[in-house]
Amino acid sequence: MFTLLLPAEFDGQETNFLEYLALIESAANADGSTGWCLNQNNVLATFAAVMPRSLAQEVWATKTSILANGPPVTVSVEKQNRGLVLTGEWRLSSGFAHADWLLAALPREQHEDKGCMIFRKPYAVLPKKNVERIDDWNVAGLRGTGSNSFKTRDLFVPEHRIFYDEPPKSEDKSFYRIPRDLLFAAGFATVALGIARGSIDDARTIALTKAPQDQVFLKEQEMVQYQAGRMEALWQSCRSYLLNSVDQLLQNDGKSEYPKDLRIQVRLASTHAIRVSADIVDTAYAMAGSQAVFESSPVHRRFQDIHAIVQQIQGRLVHYRTAGQYFLGLEPEESTF
Repeated sequence: MFTLLLPAEFDGQETNFLEYLALIESAANADGSTGWCLNQNNVLATFAAVMPRSLAQEVWATKTSILANGPPVTVSVEKQNRGLVLTGEWRLSSGFAHADWLLAALPREQHEDKGCMIFRKPYAVLPKKNVERIDDWNVAGLRGTGSNSFKTRDLFVPEHRIFYDEPPKSEDKSFYRIPRDLLFAAGFATVALGIARGSIDDARTIALTKAPQDQVFLKEQEMVQYQAGRMEALWQSCRSYLLNSVDQLLQNDGKSEYPKDLRIQVRLASTHAIRVSADIVDTAYAMAGSQAVFESSPVHRRFQDIHAIVQQIQGRLVHYRTAGQYFLGLEPEESTF
């Protein structure tokens, strides 16, 4: 399951992205943390298309190899002959427990080319055994992701395990030229939709069987009927918007660059799906009444999980502004598309 997006040349499955999203949605419907880790570690596997071939072969030497990562907190790099010495800390490393390798983002490099400033994004690939885990994932939602931090101190990284995140030049790797931020966005939006779908189904089950004290069955109450219809409409529309925008993007597969307007649509659809999914789960939580407050309740777990997703970078409200700037003919200030 962790090789769904891995290139075929490294024994990956190169699953069609729409089919991949359907699998992620099903997993997240059952458990949000499972869907989250599947998406996180599968999208990270797309780095194999931009790594030197020898490094990718080393990382994915077996079909059970899994790559995890996390954004940097502090990073110090000292260049040495044939490598560098790395000291730093990275957090939110989802799937740390089951990963074999860790991806450590390094400080951006810049140089001038024909009067233009060019920025490059270097990464170091680290065997998990060479880092120290920080047990700090003490959270309410997405507990099962085990997104702990990790750190290194004076760790020597050989130069063959350092690479730059730059689009692959090969024409047969066109899918891997889609900005990775958008792959993450669409995948995590699908996780949110899977959680929301489960919440709708849970709330429906409760409405069919629960009669609050001194009241008729929930299913017979006008407000509950309204909420049930509204939740379904919101979920279906957000899901359709997301899948349609992804499909439109994929239809440009094979081109040297994916059109900006289509990339903006995927960014907007992803953010909107996450935010609206949270609204759906909130409604389901309210419908469930006192049953929702118990940790044993699936509605409670989904409520915690969806609000952890909203707090992540893919659910930021600023992405609406980014899309709005583009639609108003302005240059978007954010670059996560």
